Amino acid sequence: MALPGRINLLAAALTAANVVSAAAQDHAVSLFAYGGGYSALKNVNRAATAEFKTGFTLGGGIGYEIDKNLELRATLTGAQSQLLEQGAPTSMYLNRYYVAADLKAYYPAAQGITPYGFLGAGAVLLHERGSTGADKTQGFAHLGLGIAYAVGKSGLSIFAQGDGLFYSLTEMTSPTFASFSKAQIDVAWNAGASYRLPL
Repeated sequence: MALPGRINLLAAALTAANVVSAAAQDHAVSLFAYGGGYSALKNVNRAATAEFKTGFTLGGGIGYEIDKNLELRATLTGAQSQLLEQGAPTSMYLNRYYVAADLKAYYPAAQGITPYGFLGAGAVLLHERGSTGADKTQGFAHLGLGIAYAVGKSGLSIFAQGDGLFYSLTEMTSPTFASFSKAQIDVAWNAGASYRLPL
């Protein structure tokens, strides 16, 4: 093969390698964990005599970047809050265990700042703390907004986000919550950290 042909072949090979490398950099797996506060925005009954006190939430998950602006995420989140009756604390707590699949959209801005939003759905297991055989699984919708900050080029990021969770508190058979049947809107506000692993 003549020298010009070899140079063209080498250039084509380098170009293909660069394209493959760039494409690979668009894909990554991220691991993340978070915790924060949890509040119900609506009373539990129509008479407005029962409501939830602000509680806490803990969770984590895994994400897969399908391109530079989209990520598929699977999350597991636990939340607990205390029941109030006539404004007075009771000994009853409702635990919620959310399993969700979300689509996260984000846009990296300057200086390591990345705003993002997500939308998804999943299942929530409702459980009165201390009860047995009284769990109820419901579907729920999930959406939220957040902002992340990349710590240099380490792959580590810290973030803060707000979550909206929509489900129905109905058909529970636990002693405290059996009489309640109402669509609930809850919010969580979390801070956490994530680590990105390029593929």
